[in-house]
Amino acid sequence: MPVMPVKLSANGVCQASARSSGELLTATSLGRLQRNLATVAQVQPKPTIFRTDEAEPAKHNDVHHGLFYTIPNDTASLLFVLGGFDKEQQLMLKTFRETSIMVRKPALEIINYLNKTDFNKPPNRYVLYGPIGSGKTYTLNHLLHYGFSQKFVLIYCSKPTDWTKFPQEYSASSENPKRIDTPLDAAVWLQHFKAQNLNLLEELKLTSLNKYTWSLREHTNPGDSLMSIVEHGINRIKHASDCMAVLLKELKLNSEKGNCRLLVVADKANAFYEPTLLRFPDRTCATADDITIARAFKKLFKKDWQNGAVVASVCKKLVVPYRIFPIHGLKNRRERERVYKHWGPFNVDHISDYPRDLLTDEGFHDFDPFVPIEVEKYSDKEMVTCLEYYQDRRWLQRPAAFTEEGREEIKFLSGANPFHVYEFCSSL
Repeated sequence: MPVMPVKLSANGVCQASARSSGELLTATSLGRLQRNLATVAQVQPKPTIFRTDEAEPAKHNDVHHGLFYTIPNDTASLLFVLGGFDKEQQLMLKTFRETSIMVRKPALEIINYLNKTDFNKPPNRYVLYGPIGSGKTYTLNHLLHYGFSQKFVLIYCSKPTDWTKFPQEYSASSENPKRIDTPLDAAVWLQHFKAQNLNLLEELKLTSLNKYTWSLREHTNPGDSLMSIVEHGINRIKHASDCMAVLLKELKLNSEKGNCRLLVVADKANAFYEPTLLRFPDRTCATADDITIARAFKKLFKKDWQNGAVVASVCKKLVVPYRIFPIHGLKNRRERERVYKHWGPFNVDHISDYPRDLLTDEGFHDFDPFVPIEVEKYSDKEMVTCLEYYQDRRWLQRPAAFTEEGREEIKFLSGANPFHVYEFCSSL
């Protein structure tokens, strides 16, 4: 039966103009047509909400779980101007033209703990763990934004391997021949610290509690601003390593006196407990405790201070080859003597993600007791909002990826691992 346009007559009777002008559309037929149209409207998918306008991390709760929030550009430029994201993550943020982070349960759990913490006691330590690509770095940056908004003095280390394995340059310390200085990396860290905490340090007016002599004419007296130590390390690269160590020491002393609160954030903290690639002039291998800035930063992991908190993550990508050999049942042999057919390339898939296995005995002793927080793969809700966000940012463009079947296939092939989802969607 052909579809006929409907019009109302003067007396309210519904009429249908058709081939036979005398045909009338009864009330029953009209009601059936209206119900069909309503059914079609209900079948249309409703737009998924994947963003939240709440940009204050301290106010995030279970209502915001699984939603993306955007860090303001002026704040992001201070927090991540010199690091904080890997190269691939930086490329993604540049492509999306915004710094958006998903509100996930590990971050909500730690924020809840920090809101209820008694800072008059030794610092609580929180260790994030999980498979590679699960989002530990993004969780740390979410907490970094929380500390920035709550006026914590931020002490952040995004890549400890830059200090222990691949420094820009290093040499024996002039103050202590048993130490190794990495002045360029220390100066970069001081610049990053200044960008993150400049306004807060000017507000708190933190000062040095001890006297330090840098040279015959340069020294820091008690009562001098801590920012003067930062500026001295940036301007005099030779003293940058010592300035960084002194700054961390003074921040601990000020926190113990209640002058400030510290939030120590370290990504891939197990790098501090792995062998380094640095050597002394006599060609003997150096440990992380022999590197001035690494030794100073490791002291923050201990519980000999108060009025702060420590949040760290561990990653098994940093596990060095010597820890893989025993698992394969092979002797530790030199690189040039290894035989591929005997044990294959380095592989860490079979190594546990738990902090006890990655921190080694020394690291576990430094952190113990701590609160382990697992960062898992995406839940169903997080997977949906992630794909909606990628579609909004035009990271997903193929029509098949917009269907329910296509998204289920993406979830299956990526295993709901956040990094694998991003990597898989890059070709869609």
